[in-house]
Amino acid sequence: MKNVAVIGYGVIGKRVADAINLQNDMKLSGVCDIISDWRIQNAVRKNYNIYAATQDAADNMKSEGISVKGNMQELLKKSDLVVDCTPKKIAAQNVAIYKEQNIKFILHGGEKHETTGHSFSAENNYKSALNLNATRVVSCNTTSILRTLTALKRADLLDYARGALLRRA
Repeated sequence: MKNVAVIGYGVIGKRVADAINLQNDMKLSGVCDIISDWRIQNAVRKNYNIYAATQDAADNMKSEGISVKGNMQELLKKSDLVVDCTPKKIAAQNVAIYKEQNIKFILHGGEKHETTGHSFSAENNYKSALNLNATRVVSCNTTSILRTLTALKRADLLDYARGALLRRA
């Protein structure tokens, strides 16, 4: 049974936490954030252990009636792996903490490939991620492109591709 921490309980983090909670071989050791609004209140209702990323966050959470189990470092000590779902550039700052704690970690989408040296796409490079200490999950946009191109390649309809992704901000 692997104990997994989720840092950042927003759009991605809440889904990751719920997915971990459904696994037979994983236990959600806790979620850590700076928010004390309805999002973290949903985690409380699910009986997730709540940790605060900063002392100010802990104070705000406690003032909202949230039982805070500890800080991020305490959560990491209880975990075998961390999935960092924080906003762009925050996860890159957390990498030094994860390395110092000697804990394996997964970053999400917004970080550069160089942050971990590996970018993960289950459909394309699952095996290359096995036994790594760190990886970065590619963005949802990249995932959609990879799924489309992989299907075309497997059907022998693609030799080479070059593209540009346009999205609204």
